[in-house]
Formats: sequence, structure tokens, C-alpha cells
Amino acid sequence: MAHHPNGLKADYTIATVSVTLVLLLLGAVGYILLNAYSSTSAVRSELRFSLLLSDTVTHAQRAAIERRMGLHPAIASWRYLSADEAAQDFQAYIGADFVEFLGENPLPASYELTLNAGHTDPSDLTALERECTTWSGVEEVAYQQKIIDAVTRNLNRLNYILLGLGIFLLAVAIMLISNTLRLAVAARRQAIATMKLVGATTAFIRRPFVWRSFTQGVVAGVLSSLLLYLFADGLSEVMPDIRLSTDRSTLALLFSGMILVGVTICTTFTALAVNRFVRRTD
Repeated sequence: MAHHPNGLKADYTIATVSVTLVLLLLGAVGYILLNAYSSTSAVRSELRFSLLLSDTVTHAQRAAIERRMGLHPAIASWRYLSADEAAQDFQAYIGADFVEFLGENPLPASYELTLNAGHTDPSDLTALERECTTWSGVEEVAYQQKIIDAVTRNLNRLNYILLGLGIFLLAVAIMLISNTLRLAVAARRQAIATMKLVGATTAFIRRPFVWRSFTQGVVAGVLSSLLLYLFADGLSEVMPDIRLSTDRSTLALLFSGMILVGVTICTTFTALAVNRFVRRTD
């Protein structure tokens, strides 16, 4: 019995909606993963190292320190703070004149370093600390090691969890889309058998199905990308403190990946399903 065109259209629509929802779920995980990675990079880029200078540091020692910092691969930039500037910054922070209260300024001159994101692992920080303490004129190295280690560790753990979840969802998505497409092809198994009886080759029979699944993957990828964009944009407006990534190049890469995954899965499993039904008619 031949299937009614409306029935075939309904099967196509149901399959497209199913693929769209699966791709939306995968894209959401990918979007969260990208933001987690972006947050990790942001935390690391805001890391500050303070080189506290001795009270007897000379201009020659400062010049040597700056020369070494300029050549060091881990150091992106630095800012020199005199003892008076450090006191002013601290006074602005606490809202009180502690110098007048103490009768002296206990804060030394220092360099505040900004590190490159690729050199902020705990082992890199420890190595940099040990190296800087050997520089003549540097009294002490100060940075919030425990806080940095805890933040980095938790963000890395979140990245691994999200990556594992993404892989799991991808496997589930492949199974669901495979079953959906196999059912869609099965609905036209009589048409496949008819074409086989009149001498059509497997490639000829497979071509319209693969092309249809290609357009299906593109449509599902575009729809899921649009839904994800609307969701992310709405979430950014409702919860601006989260600072979700809206970089156009990043989003374009994610959306392109969603479309590519949709097309690849749809065409691959449609071709496999058609081949199987063709072999059954032999």
C-alpha cells in the first residue's frame, strides 16, 4: 500500500522536529561548555602577581627587573606602584587614612604583573614565584594562590563534567536520530522495493533519500541554532550578571557545528537505512 503524501510530509516534519530538539540540546551543552572555558580564561587573565620590592631597591635593580619581565613568556604586562601610590590605592579601598593612623606607610613599592592565560597553571605559578624571588631587589612575591588554585580546579572540573555530558548526549542523539530516520525510511519501503524491481541501482534509490535528509539536517540545524540564539540572548538580558559569551565568531562557529552535526548524522544514517532495505529486497 502506498503512503499518502500527507503521511510522508508528517513523517518528514516529525523527524525534522526530533532532530531539531536533539541538536538544540547538544548546542546548549556546547554553549555552556564554551562559556565555562571563557570564564576559566577570564579568571586566569585577571590573575595578578605582586612583586614587593625591598626598601633599598636601586634604579639599576629596577631596570634589571623590568628587563627580565619584558623577556619572560609568562608575563603579559606590569604596572609599577610606588609606596605612596600603593598607600593611596589601599586608602581608597578601605575608605580610611591608615597612614595617618599608623604614623607611617607600611606598604612597599611593587610591580603588579598581569600573566598570560597559558601560564597560570599551579605549577607555572609556583615556578614563576620561585624565579622572581631570586631577582635582586625583590623582597617577596604575593598572590592569592589558594583562591586561584580552587577556582581553577573547580572550573576545570566543570569543563570535564560538561564535556562528558556532551559526549553522552551525542551518543544518545545518534541513537534517537538513527531510529527516527530508520522509521522514516521504513515508511517508504514499498517504494524502495518497487524501484528495485524495475532495475534501479542502490545509488539511484539512495540519492533522493540522502538529499532529503541533507535538507532535513540543514533545516534542523538552522532552527536549533535560531532557538539557541534566542535562548542565550534572552538569558543574557534576564541575568546580565552571568556574562554569557555573545561573541559573534564563537556563536557562528557553534551554530556551524550544530548544522554540520545535523547534516552528517541525518545523511549517514539515512544512507545506512536505505542500504539495509535495499538488501532486504534482494
